[in-house]
Amino acid sequence: MTITVQALETVMADGWRAVEEDHLGDWLLRASSGFTQRGNSALTVGRPGVPLTAAIDIVEQWYAARSLPARFCLLTDAAGRVTDEPLNDVLSTRGYLPASATLTMIGSCADLPQLTEATAGVDADARLSPEWLAGFAAYRSIVPGPAEAILTGSRSQLFLSIPDTSDAGGRPVATARMSIYPGWAGLHAMWVAPERRREGLATAIVAAVAHLGQEHHMPQVYLQVEHSNEVARAAYRHMGFRDHHGHVYLAKPLGG
Repeated sequence: MTITVQALETVMADGWRAVEEDHLGDWLLRASSGFTQRGNSALTVGRPGVPLTAAIDIVEQWYAARSLPARFCLLTDAAGRVTDEPLNDVLSTRGYLPASATLTMIGSCADLPQLTEATAGVDADARLSPEWLAGFAAYRSIVPGPAEAILTGSRSQLFLSIPDTSDAGGRPVATARMSIYPGWAGLHAMWVAPERRREGLATAIVAAVAHLGQEHHMPQVYLQVEHSNEVARAAYRHMGFRDHHGHVYLAKPLGG
């Protein structure tokens, strides 16, 4: 299946909804009390409906009113090259610097790993449980309130986990979040406990997503991974994902 960058960005915008959202023309302004860059950045897809310099001023004022730094999310090609050069140039002259270059990858459920008798058991729950959230918080700091709002903010989502049968506390050894959108499943927040890596747990979760996607008429899956994480990128390619496009965040350095 082929899909345009703008169409896929529309799908993905629902997969990780910010606590507060506003539009400036086609641009999507997102704020979530600082929790995640995606949830606190202006997605600059399409046109803002006003001259570029005025649009940047409006975005800066919008974030300042929320005591947040202005952060712009610019699209790139799969190699990481920014596609909106005029916006990139103006932001650069204002002192904005790029960070966290990220790659979007897509795959067909039919081409991804499939469940077998040997696959580790994966639980899927529509409810955000304390145990799942504990696994999520094990590898990244969270902002209570905004974190739960984002994680449960899509039109629909499932929380996947592989339980640790040796842990009486119930924290899983692997987790992921699956967002649900017509035709598309989104794979987010993949985590495997460091001591349990290289056991095929991530592959088991991808296989579970592929199985659920095929069952519920979502034949395609997308995910996002940082460009710098070459190990994860290679692993996802091996599973059947392919590069689609990317994005990079531009923000001013602290004190800038």
